[in-house]
Amino acid sequence: MTINKSVSINATSQTTDGQAIAYFSANVSDSGTSSNMTIQNQTLYEANKSQVRKDKTAFDTAVYAVEDEQEASQVSK
Repeated sequence: MTINKSVSINATSQTTDGQAIAYFSANVSDSGTSSNMTIQNQTLYEANKSQVRKDKTAFDTAVYAVEDEQEASQVSK
């Protein structure tokens, strides 16, 4: 039997009043990582591009941390 572990990570970049601008998702598994960004509102994205990019960087950092945790747990097995 083969057991595969995967972690799903999701986040939303929002305006200060809570309007969704972009959605980030990633899946980290033993076989690799997939990561996506979907713009929910193009007008808001254009007006808040700098903030969305900061949020994307923070999201990517969180994904990297999960990748590193999984790699460390595989090495210790």
